[in-house]
Amino acid sequence: MNAPHGVVVHVTTDEASGWQMALRNLAHLVRDDSVETRPEQIQVVVNGPAVRFLLASAPEAASVTQMAEAGVAVKVCGNSLERFDYDVDNLADGVEVIGSGVAEVLRAQQHGANFLKLP
Repeated sequence: MNAPHGVVVHVTTDEASGWQMALRNLAHLVRDDSVETRPEQIQVVVNGPAVRFLLASAPEAASVTQMAEAGVAVKVCGNSLERFDYDVDNLADGVEVIGSGVAEVLRAQQHGANFLKLP
């Protein structure tokens, strides 16, 4: 595939249960041998109210950092951080700030990435 990331996963939910389901689905995707999806082929783009789940103080912050350390590109929308008044310095380790989450999703798709909306 020509894309730097073969799969772009878009997360916008403000529900904790939805965020937890997205994390479980990502883990299942990586472990499923029927589709070759290495962590470094996955880009997770988070915007809207879901950005709160990428804060270092969030309950799943360790999982976010673990994903990033495994090679998953975890990206957060800078516009959403600003809208919800979150400081970039309070993000979990490994999270990359981008300008616009929706623009990043579109760019990835234009470069051939498969799209998943989770949850």
